[in-house]
Amino acid sequence: MENVHKIPLWKIFTITAKIGGVTIGGGYAMVPIIREEFVIKNKFLQPEEFDSLLVIAQSMPGPIAVNTSTLVGYKLRKVPGVLAAVAGAIFFPTVIILTIAILLGKFYDLVRPFLNGMKIPLLAIIVVSVLKLWKNSVRNIEDFVVFSAAFLIVTILKFNPVYVILLGIVYGVIRSFVKGPKRSDRT
Repeated sequence: MENVHKIPLWKIFTITAKIGGVTIGGGYAMVPIIREEFVIKNKFLQPEEFDSLLVIAQSMPGPIAVNTSTLVGYKLRKVPGVLAAVAGAIFFPTVIILTIAILLGKFYDLVRPFLNGMKIPLLAIIVVSVLKLWKNSVRNIEDFVVFSAAFLIVTILKFNPVYVILLGIVYGVIRSFVKGPKRSDRT
């Protein structure tokens, strides 16, 4: 394995940029390619080191590819490595999204009928997703009351959803202390 401080930042950037630019599917589709580049091809990390970083990346909120790149960058070059890895990982997706936004802005009148036609199918997809989540999440009257309260607070009272989510977390923590652990947690 190379000395950590000898790995150039541009190399970290170009590897993660290449991965971000050519990987279709994102997320977990990128993990084997990140492993290939950093462990097998360039031998910057040992397989065990990468596996440990991957476990940590999976437990963090956010996109797995960016989390993995962040941790690999930190392992290789500390904070400058993080900056290079994250900049590389988001470089091409950002350029692509900005290009689409600019083109969409310039040619909006041409694509407006298509976008208007997409409203109903997208609404149907959202409704189906909500129903699937509902089936797995709302199991009793308490869950229904919490859902209804959160929905009304966000839609009618126009509270910021972030605050409602934070309130939900506080409620969940308090509820777990009051009710104690579930039977499946006691085993």
